[in-house]
Parts: sequence; structure tokens; C-alpha cells
Amino acid sequence: MKTADKNIVKLSAIAEIRMGATLRGRDATRPVPTGSCHFVRIGDISQDGELLTNELIRIEPNETIKEDLFLRSGDVLFPNRGTRTTALAYRLDMPCTVVGAQFFVLRPDPARVLPEYLAWFLRSDQAVRHFEGRRKGSYVQIIQRSDLAEMAMPLPSLEVQQKIVEAADLALKARGLEERLAALNWKLSKTALLKAATDHIENQPKEPCK
Repeated sequence: MKTADKNIVKLSAIAEIRMGATLRGRDATRPVPTGSCHFVRIGDISQDGELLTNELIRIEPNETIKEDLFLRSGDVLFPNRGTRTTALAYRLDMPCTVVGAQFFVLRPDPARVLPEYLAWFLRSDQAVRHFEGRRKGSYVQIIQRSDLAEMAMPLPSLEVQQKIVEAADLALKARGLEERLAALNWKLSKTALLKAATDHIENQPKEPCK
């Protein structure tokens, strides 16, 4: 291996990869207000890797869920179905939370990689290109565990990883502010144009009555 490649590693070398819980039965993921488990759905995660709600639905599985299948803070959730390439570093302090088999759950080695850095890289353009040619299936496209395990990724120091995560977070917030500003400018411009049209009509000289 060349010196320049020493910090390029396969994902399987820095994180444990497993499937989400297999929830059998047609109603296994049906919302139940008094259910014993919280449940994260693919639609709960944005393209930018943000959890869209803090109010996860509750479900009542038909079988006992093994303790190891409950999510832990720092787990990285990666959907293995569909065409979106996104990932979330799970940080909720919520007991008995699970995901279904439509997710891979990654448990990073904390001595080598930050969960937020791993999630950031899994959303990167490089990761998108990696998975584009590997998805299988015509109706529902699926990523296999080996496709994830064999993905090569850069692994800088934890300090550099933290700086990258912080910079990415700031860039995301800046984009959000820019989008809000653009929406406000558009709203103001429409209001100003309508006012100009109204003022023009009101200022028109009135024809004398005949």
C-alpha cells in the first residue's frame, strides 16, 4: 500500500454492520399509541441526514426484540432500499427504539471514527457514486451489506473529522438561511408588485361623468 493510501480504509474495518430488526406480520409496524417500542421510518430521515421529528411513532412488535437490536446513541442509520443515499447519526436518548430491515445499522469504533463523520461521508457524492452502480432490483432497488462493507473511505484523525462535521453543519445551516431569505425576497417582491399595480390604478385620472 502506498503511503498516500494509509488513511483509506474499508468501512467494515471501522464499524460493525448489521440489519435492522425483522418485524414480522402485516401490522408489525402499525402505529400503536401505547406500543412498547419507538420506531424510525425511512421517511423520518431527510436527504441531509436530519431526523425530521422528535416524536417517533410507537409500535408493538409481534415478537420479543433482542436487546442488541435497540438503537444506541452513536449508531448510524443507512437505508438499504430505494434510490436515496442518506445516513443519520442517531443521538436521541429514547429507550426501546428500533428500525426495520430496510435499514443497515452501523456501530462505529469510537476510537477511530465519529458517528457524525461516518454519516456525513455516507451522504457524500463519493458514496452516491459508489452505490449508484451497485443497487439491485427493478421494482425496489436494494443495497447489499457487502456493497456497504467494501466501500473505501478516507479516515483522518478524530480532530480533523470533528472539524469536517462542524464545517458541514455550518454549510447546511447557511443553505437553510439562504433558502429562507430567497423565499422572503420572493414574497416581498410579489407584495411590492401588487402594491405598485394597485397604486397605479388608484392614481389614474378619473374620467368626468357625462
